[in-house]
Amino acid sequence: MGVSGIADLPLHGGHVPPWLYSRMVKLSGLIAELLVDKHGIKDTIRLFSNPLFFQAFNNIIGMDWDSSGSTTITTAALKEALSKKDVGIRVVGGKGVYALNAPAEINELSRTWDVDVDSLKFVSRLSAKIDNTALQDGYRLYHHAMLVGSDGTWTVIQQGLNEKIRYARRYHIWMENDLVNEPHTGIVGVKGNHALNMVSRASGDARNAVLDIVHQDPNKVVRDWAVIKAMMKGNTTILTYLGREPPKYYNPYLSGSFRPYLASLNEDALRQARNVNDFKDLLLIRGLGPSTMLALALIAELIYRDPVDWEDPANIDPRRYAFALGGKDGSPYPVNKEVYDTVIDIVQAIVDRARRDSGLTIYLRHLAKVARQLNLPTDLVRPTPP
Repeated sequence: MGVSGIADLPLHGGHVPPWLYSRMVKLSGLIAELLVDKHGIKDTIRLFSNPLFFQAFNNIIGMDWDSSGSTTITTAALKEALSKKDVGIRVVGGKGVYALNAPAEINELSRTWDVDVDSLKFVSRLSAKIDNTALQDGYRLYHHAMLVGSDGTWTVIQQGLNEKIRYARRYHIWMENDLVNEPHTGIVGVKGNHALNMVSRASGDARNAVLDIVHQDPNKVVRDWAVIKAMMKGNTTILTYLGREPPKYYNPYLSGSFRPYLASLNEDALRQARNVNDFKDLLLIRGLGPSTMLALALIAELIYRDPVDWEDPANIDPRRYAFALGGKDGSPYPVNKEVYDTVIDIVQAIVDRARRDSGLTIYLRHLAKVARQLNLPTDLVRPTPP
């Protein structure tokens, strides 16, 4: 994306006051309507897949730039706003228990739209496994939302929390990215020292190795895992098996916040995984969670010598529009109700003008077509400059 930096998203308590949230809903809907009118459905959803745009949108509606609510409140306000407008975009899922409703809400879309429900539900589930199992950075997912278009376009916006350091992290996935090889358009959060990133381009060989590993006899995989556990205990005989010294890339696993001893193998999941065709299928095996994926990654790297990317991928720091209307908690300054209402009135007037101009253009095009059919001068129906 050509951007870099860090955005701190500390976990904030409390609630958005009703007077502010209702305005957020109104302004969100108006901006979304203008975006669809100008860019169309797909490109509007693509904008929200960009974490810089999403953060700017969050800031412009008055949510704090430095809060975990910049994800949860913004998507909730947008979800409510779009449920009341016929612009061809809906938001499904949300925070906590609302994330679990995503499949049912996707089913509801098929009542009015001709969309591939099964494909959307597959993507919803896979996205959660990507940011919870394939990417392990110390943040537990608690928010999962999808923007879905009537044309089948989608983007996923997820957020995880690290209860120890009291920070959140937001993940953006866009439909045209390879979902197992750099699926993210950006990750917003405090950059850490290490992370297991099996969806990094640098982990491509390791992904292939993991597939080869799970296709083996599970008993062989269990024996390989015993070798890795012995290494982590400092067994010199095992270290000699790998060479006189441990590989240089082994050292980070033993220090800092990354703890490889949390890994373990779910043997039932291994047996289910023997017939998987690709890494997507592997991620969706029931019971194959973060600890098993971590164990498989360690086997791939330390025994089969296929390197894994352990670099934390967080990379975004967007704050530019924080001064538009202020923030919920007064950062950078308190929201002014009168100013907010004036902004809503102005944007509403722009939307009304866009609707009026669009209707007039369609009407004039129709008149011009009729004029051509009747061999009348078409300049009689040309729009005059405002």
